[in-house]
Amino acid sequence: MAAIVGIAVGVLIGANRLIYEALDPMFQVLRTVPPLAWLPISLAALKDNEPSAIFVIFMTAIWPILINTAVGVQQLPQDYKNVARVLKLSKLDYCTQILLPATVPYVFTGLRIGIGLSWLAIVAAEMLIGGVGIGFFIWDAWNSSLISEIILALLYVGIVGLLLDKLVDTIGKRLTPGGQP
Repeated sequence: MAAIVGIAVGVLIGANRLIYEALDPMFQVLRTVPPLAWLPISLAALKDNEPSAIFVIFMTAIWPILINTAVGVQQLPQDYKNVARVLKLSKLDYCTQILLPATVPYVFTGLRIGIGLSWLAIVAAEMLIGGVGIGFFIWDAWNSSLISEIILALLYVGIVGLLLDKLVDTIGKRLTPGGQP
């Protein structure tokens, strides 16, 4: 959800400098709120653990995706825009043939950062909410004084984080012209 919303909003605000400058201060304030600070508000609003955890993960992941996408759109070389005008490309053709391919490296940088941060938020939220998940497992192991299980879980968290990052990086390289995100 964060990827879809972050990319779509990032393209929209990145394409209009005035809108970007108007919204950027709000984005900067919201992105600096620690992920777990959203948990009490989401629990109060949603009244359920799972949707609250999903909201926290969403709020954690959206900012790097949105901001990197917007910056990628803004960094589009003027020559690309000029070529689109000369060729009289429709808005759809401009987006699919010029804008999106040129911003893919920025989008995937945001996705890599977002997935890493969301993985951190998942583990932390599970520790607080309880019930299931690796975060709950770590907290339960702590309460049972099982340090070896905590260490094993930390290795698991790190390996899964690495695999998620490599997966997004590989997809980004395949979708990036020239193979370099």
